[in-house]
Amino acid sequence: IALSDGLQAYGLHLLVLFIALILLVRWLLGKPAQRLAWHRLQLRLPLIKRFILTQQSLQFARTLAILVGSGLDLMQSLKVATAPVTNLYLKQAVINATERVREGSPLAQALEQSGSFPPMLVYMIASGEQSGELEQMLARAAENQQAEFETRVAWLVGLFEPALILVMGCVVLAIVLAILLPILQMNNLTAL
Repeated sequence: IALSDGLQAYGLHLLVLFIALILLVRWLLGKPAQRLAWHRLQLRLPLIKRFILTQQSLQFARTLAILVGSGLDLMQSLKVATAPVTNLYLKQAVINATERVREGSPLAQALEQSGSFPPMLVYMIASGEQSGELEQMLARAAENQQAEFETRVAWLVGLFEPALILVMGCVVLAIVLAILLPILQMNNLTAL
């Protein structure tokens, strides 16, 4: 009842405040420095980090495998393969790795120095560079990242279901208590 009264009294104010907050966040994320900070923060959050890192490295490895397999040289392939990487922090890591490759470093070493890519991806790229089968190893790395991504999605969906049931249970409990407590209080008053 108090919640209903509060929403009736301040509902419009809360709605305006909520819309203003959304617009402020969108305006802040429109600036490159804040967007980079937001993407860096995403890679520090425990549950989200592995999910984003796996998805972004999957896109990078798959695109790079296709480009290398099409006959483009590695430098051009790396420049084009940065496009599907949407996380600005990881995109900057790929650009820095591209510069290191241009200076003569192997791709695996350049990616490892960035510290932003999964060790298995770096290891498979190193193996592909040493054996001369970079395209096949990139394709295998992409398959590996795809399997890990699907596992993470299944895990998150499995985690979401019990959480949703718990939230729904709390809402039902609040409704039941809001209805039954006044009835019980009235019974106590009539018994006296």
